Amino acid sequence: MAEHLQPTTTWVMTWREWSAVLGGALAAFMAILDIQITNASLREIQGSLGLDLLEGSWISTAYLIAEIVVIPITGVFSEVIGIRKFISINTVMFIVSSILCGLAWNLNSMIVFRVMQGFFGGTLIPMAFQMVLYYMPSNMRTIGMVIFGLTATLAPTLGPSFGGWLTDNYGWRTNFFINLGPGLIMLAMIRAGVPKGTMDLGRLKNFDWLGTFTMAIGLATLTYVLEDGSRVQWFEDESIQICSLVAFGSLTAFLLTQIVSENPLLKLRVLLDRNFSIAVVITTISGAALYGGIYSLSLFLGQLQNYSATDIGAVMMWIGLPQILVMPLLPLMMKYVDMRILAAIGIGLFSLSNFLNSGLDYNFAGEQLKFSLLVRAIGQPMFMIPLSIIAMNMVKPEHSADASSIFNMMRNMGGSIGIALAGTFMVSRQSLHQGHMMEQVHMNNTSIVERLYQFEMFLRSKGLDVTAAKTGALKFILGIVQRDSYILAFSDIFFTLGSGLLICVVLVLLTRKTQFKEGGLAE
Repeated sequence: MAEHLQPTTTWVMTWREWSAVLGGALAAFMAILDIQITNASLREIQGSLGLDLLEGSWISTAYLIAEIVVIPITGVFSEVIGIRKFISINTVMFIVSSILCGLAWNLNSMIVFRVMQGFFGGTLIPMAFQMVLYYMPSNMRTIGMVIFGLTATLAPTLGPSFGGWLTDNYGWRTNFFINLGPGLIMLAMIRAGVPKGTMDLGRLKNFDWLGTFTMAIGLATLTYVLEDGSRVQWFEDESIQICSLVAFGSLTAFLLTQIVSENPLLKLRVLLDRNFSIAVVITTISGAALYGGIYSLSLFLGQLQNYSATDIGAVMMWIGLPQILVMPLLPLMMKYVDMRILAAIGIGLFSLSNFLNSGLDYNFAGEQLKFSLLVRAIGQPMFMIPLSIIAMNMVKPEHSADASSIFNMMRNMGGSIGIALAGTFMVSRQSLHQGHMMEQVHMNNTSIVERLYQFEMFLRSKGLDVTAAKTGALKFILGIVQRDSYILAFSDIFFTLGSGLLICVVLVLLTRKTQFKEGGLAE
């Protein structure tokens, strides 16, 4: 294969081509896995690094933001450096930054190393997609899309399960050290499958440096506002005011540069295609639900139900494993069912799973979550792969690289926003619910008085004096109020995610019909 990838039209794949495709898929799987692998271990990481509940979300969002920034520039720099050399360098640096994450000693060091990890890991996702398009013949490309789809659907859901098991058995730092083995395997596979190429420094002459800079600054400051705004009372804090202005100015400048530039970072004209633009909106919202939902569920189980990392991982397995059974059936389903209908059913099931989790209470834990997670596991692959085909099918071949970058970037952007807003929403809604519940805690409320008296008598029977027993009883009631207000806040998060996904059900039905093509993707 030439250095500048050209689609293959042959009908038989060589072992080198299989090595490139599977090595790329493994690379993308590890890159996506690392977004969520720490979720089941958040309590242990927070305790080790001295983080509070909200600061822990930076572990995921720092990684995602770096991925978002690097995805659009991957195509250009892979041609500048040479595809084989480019993937090799990024794989090595992904391994190195993973090890550095495992050695982190505080929040700042973790953010820096996670940004590095996300930057180098983010290049591996679009390159894996390109491997499918250019190394697999048209009659086998559906298999390739399923392979790539497995990385996008299984990795974020298996991450907490695998990470939880590692944390309880070997410590949370092994969540990052574990990348060494798969990293060396995928490096060997890529180098065996991708031929040597030459550098093309001339590609940098017309590179959109201004667009890259404004996008990076805009996304970073926007994420900071979403992450930390609730903790510092939003616009009452000067840093939030400044970052909000910088985010607005930078992102506005980015959009303007993309419109007027002769060689923009992202050719936004691909958004003129109705199917693609609608699919981008859907993948952004579903990305928020995918990552924000798993993050919220992990926090709920760890912080309120006192689940260990392994226990959280065991619950999350109900999202991951059933997808393995659904995936092989997708080519057959896409052949006989309108992909819009298939995607709408999948998104509808994903939405339903969130609504099922919107009525949480203290007795709602792993056993009660299994059914909702099973519904999600069935629905998730049913829309993610058809949606990718709906998005890309009518895009002109010369715009496919830009479309792929935008599509993958916006899914991760949605994930970053979803995690940030989940943390913000949790704090704001918890405060609101706690305020309402505290209004009911007064001496005219007979049920409150009765519970206070019962617990006071219990404490006095254990030997406490009257004052200590009264104080203990009041703390007990206030503890219940705080706990229940958090539970209601988590319920609100899932209700909001479910509502957003319902909008996506309507949107996907507005796309043009995409026919499945025997032996290929679609026509």
